[in-house]
Amino acid sequence: LGDITYIRDTVGLDYLPETLAEIAQARLDYPEATLKELGTYLDPPVGKSGVNHRLRKLAAIAENLI
Repeated sequence: LGDITYIRDTVGLDYLPETLAEIAQARLDYPEATLKELGTYLDPPVGKSGVNHRLRKLAAIAENLI
């Protein structure tokens, strides 16, 4: 969640590709959700591994912004 808020507060979620912005917003909306649950909030739904992959990409983007 820290990586997502950092991205949001520095460059904004609009900076992200649509798929990453979508998962970032879902994480902000549902901070307690499991990876599997987060995937169900996406359209189309994404599996747990897909959600994890996108969250790792967000972490890498946040790292590059620092």
